[in-house]
Amino acid sequence: MWQKLHKLSLSITASVAIRSANESLSYAGGVPPVNDPLYSKQASYMEAINVPSAWRRLTSTRVERHRVTVGLVDSGVEKDHPDLVGNLVEGYNVVMRNSSTDDQTGHGTSMAGVLGAKINNSVGSAGVMDFVNIMPISVGIHFREKTESLAVDYAIRNTEGKDIKILIMAFSGEKDKPLFVEKLREADKAGILMIVTAGNTGSNTTINKRFPCALTTELNGMLCVAATEQVKMRLSELSSFANYVDIAAPGVGIVTTVRDKTYSEGEGTSSAASIIAGVAAMLYSIAPGLSSRDVKNILKDTAKKGLKDATGKVTLPFGLVDADAAVAKAISYHLRY
Repeated sequence: MWQKLHKLSLSITASVAIRSANESLSYAGGVPPVNDPLYSKQASYMEAINVPSAWRRLTSTRVERHRVTVGLVDSGVEKDHPDLVGNLVEGYNVVMRNSSTDDQTGHGTSMAGVLGAKINNSVGSAGVMDFVNIMPISVGIHFREKTESLAVDYAIRNTEGKDIKILIMAFSGEKDKPLFVEKLREADKAGILMIVTAGNTGSNTTINKRFPCALTTELNGMLCVAATEQVKMRLSELSSFANYVDIAAPGVGIVTTVRDKTYSEGEGTSSAASIIAGVAAMLYSIAPGLSSRDVKNILKDTAKKGLKDATGKVTLPFGLVDADAAVAKAISYHLRY
């Protein structure tokens, strides 16, 4: 369930405060696309899935863009992190039944940073898509059927009023949970795009299924995500995989925010799911009329084919996300309709 976090060295963390926003860094594409100091550690995996190209396409399009609300069912989020302030909106704590969503474990803050750390603010890292409203829906440390069901129910009840488009749930298990599954079906009918993780067992789970991931074959609005090595077209050794997995994204050495207002590198399918959520938010930002099924299909159809398992010997039936190709297709969809 939890991704591994490796604290960045003090010298790197300190660079957040002292590195000039105008300092020239070396990238394959020349001048870095953003001035976030830690982007030098992100560039390789961001470029591997064409995120910088997607940024350029989004900023050059004449299509009006909209902020996208993403519900994050997790441990809460560090509301005072300087790279998240401005992209967080009031959420809900399903355990305490109030709006207190302080992070209880650190996992939620790391998820939020991968998805939507502020871009081009001369601070820290860059999220995949920062034109977002991240809504923490906190279960604290209580990941069990009742709290997970309450979290999804909160999102369903606020789909229209708070315009929740995406729900991230980075947890998985060997058994489905009847009440939770019922709520997932309701969320699907409500049009919410649910992004879930394949799990971190490092094995083929086609037979011994992981839930809720395996439900993606039944739910039009669910995307199950596996994790790849940073720039290779192969899965990470940690990632689970199966014939029902929909898509993959980088999940090793992913720079993100942590609770003490600094940064770490994470690994696992949690990080990959946040990347997919960021790309999905890009699509909704330019084409808010897309259905959850539309977004799922666009992401799958434009993914890079030929992805291998961790051994490099087996070609998998799903691909690696291509942010720019997905954005281009969403723009085309918007202009047609």
